[in-house]
Amino acid sequence: MDFYENEKIMKSLLTFLLILLTFASCREEEKPSPVLILSESEIQTLLFTREEEKLAHDVYIYAFDKYGLNIFQNIADSESSHVLSVLRVMETYQIQDPLSGSTIPGEFTDPILNDLYSDLISRVDISLNESILVGLFIEDLDIYDLENAIAETDQSNISSMYDNLKCGSMNHMRSFYDQATAAGITYSPEFISQSEFESIINSPKTGCNAN
Repeated sequence: MDFYENEKIMKSLLTFLLILLTFASCREEEKPSPVLILSESEIQTLLFTREEEKLAHDVYIYAFDKYGLNIFQNIADSESSHVLSVLRVMETYQIQDPLSGSTIPGEFTDPILNDLYSDLISRVDISLNESILVGLFIEDLDIYDLENAIAETDQSNISSMYDNLKCGSMNHMRSFYDQATAAGITYSPEFISQSEFESIINSPKTGCNAN
């Protein structure tokens, strides 16, 4: 076999290998993404949390517009990041946003949250001191709901997100408690235990990934 025949055989083999590699690559690209499955309970909790975090944001913006106290604006900004954190996880699991991206204040698909929003802004209208108590109430409720959400899921990315939101809510509770103390008003928790409440307000603020 001469040099030219050898070269032709080598070229044929290389062409065949390239065809095989291209075919394998195409097959790899055609593989469907793994299906990420959540329980109905986990899905409903994500949907509710998305709107619950927006409720906190909307109430705080309402309180800031009424009284101009910076704490409401600062914590509302933090709540905006909470809302987005939940949305990012929902997108991972291809869960449709109940809000459809809406940022209209006081707009929710959950009737419970619609009623709660109305009740809370009515309390905000009473006085600045009552608004501070509303802030403590919201964070109290958020922490309670987030603890239940964490216990419900075994998905690490979801529980990590809830942990971060809880960390932020604990910091918010500490900030509102400082305001309440300065104003000479007291708050008794309605959702978490008294011992947990005292543990939170007597510990320093911490850094969170999403707070």
